[in-house]
Amino acid sequence: MNTISRNALSLLTITMSATLLFAGCDAFKNEDTSGTIELRGQVVNIETNNPVPNAFIRVDPLDKIFEADENGLFNQSLKIDSTTTLIVEASKDGFFSSIIEILAIAGRTIDAPVFRLRQFADEIQVSGMPANILLQGQSVESIGVIESGSQEVVEISFLISDSLGIPVVLDNSTLVRFTFGVSPGGGEYLYPTESRTDNNGIAVVHLSSGTKAGVVQVVAEVTSGGSIIRSRPVVISIHGGLPDQDHFSVGPARFNFPGLLTFGLRNPISVIVGDKFSNPVRIGTSVYFKTSHGIIPGSILTNETGQGTVDLISANPLPADGIALVTVGSADENELDVTGSTPIVFSGSPWVTVTPGFAALNQTYELTVRDQNGNPLAEGTNISVVVEGEAVKAVGNTLVTLDDTVFSGGILYENVVRGFGVTQFTFRAVDNLDPLSTLTPTVEAITILVSGPNGSLEIVLSPAGGVPASPTEGLTLRMGLDNTLEATFGPVFEQF
Repeated sequence: MNTISRNALSLLTITMSATLLFAGCDAFKNEDTSGTIELRGQVVNIETNNPVPNAFIRVDPLDKIFEADENGLFNQSLKIDSTTTLIVEASKDGFFSSIIEILAIAGRTIDAPVFRLRQFADEIQVSGMPANILLQGQSVESIGVIESGSQEVVEISFLISDSLGIPVVLDNSTLVRFTFGVSPGGGEYLYPTESRTDNNGIAVVHLSSGTKAGVVQVVAEVTSGGSIIRSRPVVISIHGGLPDQDHFSVGPARFNFPGLLTFGLRNPISVIVGDKFSNPVRIGTSVYFKTSHGIIPGSILTNETGQGTVDLISANPLPADGIALVTVGSADENELDVTGSTPIVFSGSPWVTVTPGFAALNQTYELTVRDQNGNPLAEGTNISVVVEGEAVKAVGNTLVTLDDTVFSGGILYENVVRGFGVTQFTFRAVDNLDPLSTLTPTVEAITILVSGPNGSLEIVLSPAGGVPASPTEGLTLRMGLDNTLEATFGPVFEQF
């Protein structure tokens, strides 16, 4: 090939290459590379690998700023005009920022490398000398005596600060002494008795309980600048242990109430529970109740003095002899029963017998007042006797108010105390002459009145040969062969 042909071929080749190059450039230039990207990632602490919450993410040259979530995660849609390199920076107060570069191509989801931020070094803390002592906290509000089953130790922390309220740091660390204000004196103790503050101004002491319940005051004090600074006493309650049989007591408000007369009457039954150290058991100790007759709530939780009360309610079944038994119980540290019981008289209407059943001068009278079961009437029952006539009066048991019923030697029907002053009384109708009087003493009537929680009745005795009377509705009067007058509600007694 000659020189001219070779030159022509080279020129053609160059011409064609240039044409293809420019054609390719035009094709790339006409392609649309704008659109959006999804940028995802996370920011963590380089030392702990824990998330850095709410870090800020800045994207340049888009000049976009957004915030990561509480887990340091972010997922953001960004609009770009063309394929480009983005500079992404993660930052957070207290941390050094971190920067990475990523290539952004429209329509792609880009998972950025994890941002790992390093935290600033702590600033050097400074404080003045100790000036104040404050309670920082305590692990529990109360503890129990030893062997109570409750927590027996409480941790108490005190904050010692300077005059500006800044916690004292190690440079001004101080020795804190711990003492009791008041305490039960059951062997409780503090450990340690002295402790030096840490770099946060905190000193810690532990209180361990002893064998007695009560209130403990813990006091912290430091010496600063020749003066003693004391905290206000921290009050901790030490509660008692589990129930103990020797310290278990139960009793009613009244041993006798008119429970045979009306349903729904209430008689409070109280329990007092102590532990083996004679302290009240811990608050909330469960105590159960049951009764042989009537109705009673099943249980209570003891209060701070080991006490609790429920109401015995008059209801079926009613006791045939008028005596009900209430039993109360709990459990001790060995899971054994701890129990107590109390008898209660369900009393009925007043029934009266008087011998003789007629009014006469210088006569001694035997008076019996009880209910249909022979039980005493309830506390507060009043018994009065008045002799009417000329120059006469009544002496003896003429004005009596009954006390509560007593049981002696047991808790059965036969252990109810009856007799003189309780169910049996005496009085006389005698003259009441003035030495200068010319009147003749004459008994015209004797009035016996019984009134109280069990109801009321009135009997009027007439002179021999007369008929006794009563204004009390529903009362039956019956004279026996031995001149004994019987006043009853409902069925009468058999002949004496």
